[in-house]
Amino acid sequence: MSPEPQSATRRPSLPRRLGGILVGVLALVAVACGTSEGSESADRAAGAGSGGSDLPTIVATTSILGDVVANVVGDLASVEVLMPPGTDPHDFEPSAQQVAGLRDADLIVANGLMLEEGLLGPIEAAEADGVPVLAVAPALDPLPAEGKGHSHSDEEGHSHSDEEGHSDEEGHSDEEGHDHGDEDPHVWQDPLRMAEAARIIAAEVASTTDLDAATLTARADAYAGELEALDTELVAAYGAIPAECRKLVTDHEAFGYLADRYDFEIVGTIIPGGSELAEPSAAELTELAETISTQNVPAIFSESIFPPALAEALAREVGGDVALVTLYSDSLGEPGSGADTYVTLMRTNADRITGALC
Repeated sequence: MSPEPQSATRRPSLPRRLGGILVGVLALVAVACGTSEGSESADRAAGAGSGGSDLPTIVATTSILGDVVANVVGDLASVEVLMPPGTDPHDFEPSAQQVAGLRDADLIVANGLMLEEGLLGPIEAAEADGVPVLAVAPALDPLPAEGKGHSHSDEEGHSHSDEEGHSDEEGHSDEEGHDHGDEDPHVWQDPLRMAEAARIIAAEVASTTDLDAATLTARADAYAGELEALDTELVAAYGAIPAECRKLVTDHEAFGYLADRYDFEIVGTIIPGGSELAEPSAAELTELAETISTQNVPAIFSESIFPPALAEALAREVGGDVALVTLYSDSLGEPGSGADTYVTLMRTNADRITGALC
């Protein structure tokens, strides 16, 4: 059995005090970590289900995927989302009720590429019971993961240890089992890829339900057009940032697709490698702080799904000229956040990035 669902048809030294401060912060963070303007709103995408509805039920793993699916199917199907806004998909564990609900779905839409590690077993079980599963990211020309011997702009010649892009039979490459595979799962940071995702989802829904294919195609094309217009808007917005300021420092390696599409340099990440649960050493953080200082990086971008303690300590230690800015990375924001749909998330991030980078 495959370890990941497939389509149904298919990251001079600073003063020593930094080390002490960061070690203390690391302990706090370790504890904390343990514990579209589209035609359809994210409110429906985050719903709990259709009750006794006769509509087909489509289960999306992440809130971002849920919004995309809802824009494609509209009122033709019931869209259930497993992860509520603000959830880190790498660390999500489903409830027993959610696991049971997967077996009743007409289609499961997952991201894939090891994003939803806590869902691999339940999705496999549902698939074995005959539930169609669509893993979207593998179909979107995924980029190699950072730290795998490739730059984020490398478009060809990816090397893989197996056909799934995993480093061992479980798809993990670190001893804790929380590293990405060879390919970067954060495909939604490129709106053009998500435009293609909308069309792929429409085709899969049409092939696995009785819903009208022409209607689904029309809806997907309309939403894809909106995402293509969003991309044009972001090209113009990011294009106004001077080249010497196009440097990103973030919590983890979630912005490779954005960097690739809009010509940014990823200077460093606070959490090393592709892992969400790995703990950076004081030496690693000291080195990153030094890089920020020597390269005149104007901002550190902290992600909304993570405790900000590490980023805050790093920003304080680097100095007052470095801004600390929160971005939405792996999840939609709560209603009213300005990031409660995929389109508004991308636009809000663009506003914050362009406002922070000289």
